[in-house]
Amino acid sequence: MTDIELKDDAEIVRENYNKNAEKEWQRLEGFSFEFEITKRFLKKYMHGKTVLDIGGGPGRYSIYLAQQGFDVTMVDLSENNIAIAKEKFSQYGVNVKAYVCDARNLSCLNLGKFDNVLLMGPLYHLTVEEDRAACVLQAKQHLSENGVLFASFITLTAGLNYYFDHAPDQLINEPALDLFDRMEKDESWSGMAFTRAFFVNSREVLPFFEKLGFEKITLLGQEGIVGPRLGEIECADEKVRRLYFDICLRVCENPQYFAYSQHLLYIGKAKR
Repeated sequence: MTDIELKDDAEIVRENYNKNAEKEWQRLEGFSFEFEITKRFLKKYMHGKTVLDIGGGPGRYSIYLAQQGFDVTMVDLSENNIAIAKEKFSQYGVNVKAYVCDARNLSCLNLGKFDNVLLMGPLYHLTVEEDRAACVLQAKQHLSENGVLFASFITLTAGLNYYFDHAPDQLINEPALDLFDRMEKDESWSGMAFTRAFFVNSREVLPFFEKLGFEKITLLGQEGIVGPRLGEIECADEKVRRLYFDICLRVCENPQYFAYSQHLLYIGKAKR
């Protein structure tokens, strides 16, 4: 058994983001279909005044929401993500409270209730279903009455889309072959990718939240239909980008096209 296999998911992920915090900030730099489509749906479904951003990384969504007038509190597992986030909050002139904590247990922070809770990262990395459930139930505990949950996953086809777009010659290597085995079996995949990761089968998302006491508002692909050529299209001229962006907005909630996205966004409310 390797040293990596002996470590908890959280420890592996913390080490990765402590090393790559600045890279994570840059990931949504410029025109990002993921970021722009997600912002449209945040604007459409967020309500009230308060936001808890769990797994907020270096603070992209927290900054955007604070700029929209929300009272934002952010939590992340990585100390370096939080350090960069605080620098960015100062740079952008926003007031966001930020804490280091594991998304599976926020009890030590005594945060209270929020009108909106974001999980835009933790579910990417928790490879055990009990841990994913614990994370979502923590979010649920912090939702106010009629509060809205926004939870993002990496899709089962994200790896394939990445290989198509960036490295087609790596398709014959591990862990790609293991991922394709799971695709053939129509099962979610977990293992070592860019770090410890969980790639969800889109069919499993709604039953997962239903079991935890949520009802769906919507489910969408955060890159729409452009995932297999994402890098090329995001670097195209503005007219081309906008054309694809408009198409993506029209079809991103259609399950038929979820496989074209690297990420899925679940939006829902706790059943009352």
